[in-house]
Amino acid sequence: MKNAQRYLTIFFVLFSAISHAQIPLQKGFADLTAHVFTDGPLPLDGEWELYMSQLISPSDFRTMGSQPKDFADFPSAWNVSSGTQNFGFATYRLKLVVPSNQPLALQIPHCYSAYRLWANGQVISSNGIVGESREESKPQWLPRTVVLPATSDTLTLVLQVSNFSHAIGGIRESIYVGDQSEMLFRESISMTSTLTLVVSLAVLFLAFVFVFLLYKSESAILFALLSLAWSIREAFSNQYLAIHYFPDFPWEVAVKIEYIGLFSVMMISMLFVGSLFKDDVNAVFKYLFCFCNLVFIAIAAFFEAAIFTQFLPVYLSFAGALLLYIVYILVRAVVYDRQGAWLIVTCVFMGVVVFSYDLIAYRGLANFSPIFTTIGYIAMFTLMAVALLFQVGIFKRSSATNMLTYDDLYGRNK
Repeated sequence: MKNAQRYLTIFFVLFSAISHAQIPLQKGFADLTAHVFTDGPLPLDGEWELYMSQLISPSDFRTMGSQPKDFADFPSAWNVSSGTQNFGFATYRLKLVVPSNQPLALQIPHCYSAYRLWANGQVISSNGIVGESREESKPQWLPRTVVLPATSDTLTLVLQVSNFSHAIGGIRESIYVGDQSEMLFRESISMTSTLTLVVSLAVLFLAFVFVFLLYKSESAILFALLSLAWSIREAFSNQYLAIHYFPDFPWEVAVKIEYIGLFSVMMISMLFVGSLFKDDVNAVFKYLFCFCNLVFIAIAAFFEAAIFTQFLPVYLSFAGALLLYIVYILVRAVVYDRQGAWLIVTCVFMGVVVFSYDLIAYRGLANFSPIFTTIGYIAMFTLMAVALLFQVGIFKRSSATNMLTYDDLYGRNK
């Protein structure tokens, strides 16, 4: 029975991007007693109490008494929810009625860019240091799953957030509440899947460096570099695997690696597709896309995150145009029946679909599923590796033979 529940949990994580049960939060309150948490977690989306430009602790709330409250849609960036700029600080509060004696846990994404969370007056999670100024704050990004303290039937969450380091302020991803054992198992498989992807891509990098040294194939070395760039980006984004293992890693450096990894992946992808379909890629477009990515890489390398993250919406539009151009190249390759096109086109198209989903999830238009992206990327890179091995000739069976035949010795007509 326990194994069956775990398989259901894996199934849920895999397809979590499709749908979720939801109970609307209104005026900072919701009654969750009707929900069966073993059927899956709930996103705490809806109206939370919002105290902009105030850092209020649970003890402060007890002494403040009643006062007018602002309510904001949660999750959302501050310039969306409150109409203010993204630099600043705020406090959120939510009151819940939950099933009695139900072991619960919260899945908390990274906030922009530091937070502290209380449950019934007890600090249960934090990232970085929350402060009222840049000097008092310290940003950090690290998604967590935390166990909620035992409670009878009421739960009050108080969340402080501050941001002086990123172009986005507040919180853009949902906080989920669910059955404790399933939430912890969900975190485990998410981390394992991300680690599997990072290690698999690193192995492909080493393997195709060796292939390049043997066969001097341009596509092989570009595929190796693409695998490396994607591996590094995965370690510093989404689940932030590198930060889990090195919690004191400098946030500013980690964000630079994440963004430069994204720009590098897009640039190398363009060069890689160009090496596969030379007759279908316009050289002007190819080098224009590469030059633009180099500009974004330079901006991320030489400016602080508070500045270069402001250009991300521009870059995402540019990345969308690049993905559409790659799709156009794939269509041309199929129409003109390029050699080996079908397998390679299938692989590249799979990568375009999964990467597009990755970008859409970042924009908050879909729920991110690490299992889905891991399966998609591993399948895409594995099939592409096989296709390239055929292309360079490793899997090609030679029709030549060194064995002497009767005709070699005596001639066909003798």
